[in-house]
Amino acid sequence: MPGESRGLERTNQPSGAAAIWRRLLDLGDGLGSGWRPIRGGGPQLEPPPEPTAFGEAEIVEGDGSFATHAVGSPLDSRFEFFLDGIEHTRIGGYLGVVPVVHGYVAAVIRARSGREFTTWAVVEEEILAFPHALLPPDRFLELGLPEAALIDSQAEDSDLHPIRLAELGRSAVKLHRSIIERRLARRWAAESPGTGWLLVDGRLAIDPGLLKSGRAAGLVKSHRTQFLSPTAMEATLGMSAGHRSSIFKPLRPEVGEVYSWYLRLRPPGGHDIYWALARIEGRAEPETIEVADELSRWLLAETAPLALPDPRWHVLLYPIRDCEQFLRARMPTLEIG
Repeated sequence: MPGESRGLERTNQPSGAAAIWRRLLDLGDGLGSGWRPIRGGGPQLEPPPEPTAFGEAEIVEGDGSFATHAVGSPLDSRFEFFLDGIEHTRIGGYLGVVPVVHGYVAAVIRARSGREFTTWAVVEEEILAFPHALLPPDRFLELGLPEAALIDSQAEDSDLHPIRLAELGRSAVKLHRSIIERRLARRWAAESPGTGWLLVDGRLAIDPGLLKSGRAAGLVKSHRTQFLSPTAMEATLGMSAGHRSSIFKPLRPEVGEVYSWYLRLRPPGGHDIYWALARIEGRAEPETIEVADELSRWLLAETAPLALPDPRWHVLLYPIRDCEQFLRARMPTLEIG
């Protein structure tokens, strides 16, 4: 039922907050004399920015020529479910020069009824990411760490640079976060009752089942990949609030095909050209073209209340911020003493 909490899902991990982090710091010489834990707690590892890229796309609306459109006034939203995830990474220590990256990943689907949010399902896991080719996991297993928590960062001898290895570990944690988000999306597609829609923070094409549901959309806030031609993109970046671009199909999808369009959520005057610009994804079916304006009007309605004080408030919708706050409140405090 909407609003039902499905509880906490773990994967064969020790109970207790940050249990694997504490276990890692307490290993002593168990990993050998070259093990150096970071008891002061290394800094949070921030992901490097995604490279800018040019994607290919085909206009699928109208006669195939590009245009911008006013979508109309905000309309009562039919989004009842919201999916988002978080990740937190630190270096727990080094074995020689190889960093062991500790990661906490979590994802949640929150259900809204009126103005109240409840938890439909949540997953959270603690993991360690390191290159298994350079640092075999056998000793970790012998010391009692669960196999499911030992993630291979896929580094090789040619990557033997501590900073490079830490970045690969960080990327492995990010990938694991996407895996648990996909797991939640698949469950929602299979089990969700009623007619309410799901809004995914990010790309919709994270699971084929979600694409088939016909009741889900993705809201992408990053624009590192540019899908439209320079002329079409200039027109898009000049849109006023409540306007959208023509609907296009990004080519070469990784999971499944989607239809997509850009939507200006708020007046951009005096701000950066990407201010309050989101890219929306729906499944690649004619019905998506038919409901694009209506769905866009739901999203305009979701711009209130404001997601302050988050600096991303211009494009971060309040229900997605609720998901983030919920997950961060559950995040265990790492012992660094």
